[in-house]
Amino acid sequence: MAIQADMLSIVYGLAAIFLNPILYLFLIFIYLHYRRQMNLERQLFAVRIQSPMLQTIRSVGMGITAGLLISVLAGALGVVVQVQDLWLLWGLAIVMALIRLRFLCFAYAAGLLTLLNGIAQIIHVGNTVPVIGPLWEMLGQAKPLPLLALVAIMHLMEAMLVRWNGGRDASPLFIEGKRGRIVGAYLLHSFWLTPLVMFVQMDNGAISGSIFPGWPLFWPEASTFGLMLLPTVTGFSDMTQSMTPRQKSSQIAKQLALYSVILLGLSALAIWLPPLMLLAALFAIVGHETLFYISQVQERKRTPYFIQSSRGIKVMGVIPDTPADEIGIVPGEIIVKVNGINVRNKEDLYPALQANSAFCKMEVLTHDGELKFVQCAVYAGNHHQLGIIVVPDARTSVYVDLKRASVVELIKQRLEKLHIGA
Repeated sequence: MAIQADMLSIVYGLAAIFLNPILYLFLIFIYLHYRRQMNLERQLFAVRIQSPMLQTIRSVGMGITAGLLISVLAGALGVVVQVQDLWLLWGLAIVMALIRLRFLCFAYAAGLLTLLNGIAQIIHVGNTVPVIGPLWEMLGQAKPLPLLALVAIMHLMEAMLVRWNGGRDASPLFIEGKRGRIVGAYLLHSFWLTPLVMFVQMDNGAISGSIFPGWPLFWPEASTFGLMLLPTVTGFSDMTQSMTPRQKSSQIAKQLALYSVILLGLSALAIWLPPLMLLAALFAIVGHETLFYISQVQERKRTPYFIQSSRGIKVMGVIPDTPADEIGIVPGEIIVKVNGINVRNKEDLYPALQANSAFCKMEVLTHDGELKFVQCAVYAGNHHQLGIIVVPDARTSVYVDLKRASVVELIKQRLEKLHIGA
């Protein structure tokens, strides 16, 4: 009977997550983010490239899958946390986000919490000090090692999500490159709704004792456990002007996976060598910052990819449900000929499209430099529209100023519309 009661408690708990208002606040936040991204696309290119509703649905589906995998892996490894530690983690993440938005990441918060926990155990502040006293005591009683392991697992799943998404949510931008030249770039900024089911320490938990020998690994002193449903959002942000969104996503995924494996390894070793917990905390922060720094340095050193080509018209973006999308043209490819006519810039494209009133035949250079032949039917009313956005040229004058805009400001920024499609 006790087992049945425990199972019913778990089932009711899983159902209760859908009654949690925070879950829907996160859902609204994700939708509004993608809607602002769509508005930026319209302001820049006078067309909608992404669909906020489709992106949100994809975010929920991928995020729930990742959340389930995080929960299973964290449970199998014996990650047991304290409820008050989760509150501290969220509080530190929000405070750090006020400094810089990209600091809204549990890697920074968990690393900082570990460092503060070490300081609080050395320097004691009495409870008589209002607010600071009880908060300092909570920091001293924290168990940061399971949180570091949880952060490592979450980043491992984030690497999977980034690779799985493959840059599908990326939006094209025009930015100022070296020597004042305007170049094309892609903003990769995705969010996923990832509800988690976590084991938490309880006085009278639904589960008691070890589930299997050696469990839990990351808090062996714990004796009674309960399940806590935690709505979270996983996300990442980056920008590339030197490669396609798919290539950039693949690179980010590999780096995130390596970061998470090292952090998880350090956290596991800290179980037997406690001083390594300090090293794990420093790596959580410094390692994450190193990933950001490496990306920035690589982008500055590499040659911009989305610039004019002497061989033809380079494609910056493809508008969904257009002839270009149907025949499989992808960003970064170069259109060499249209209906047998050589094209070098956007002005050459319109007369070439009119050369054949029934079909549009094109020769396109792929990313590998191979020539492919594609064609599509031309219907009345769209004989002059192929459905591509071309890279900026010498006459492009409007761009996003990255020096003065954060990622959030990029999406909110008001820009005049440019008719640069074809």
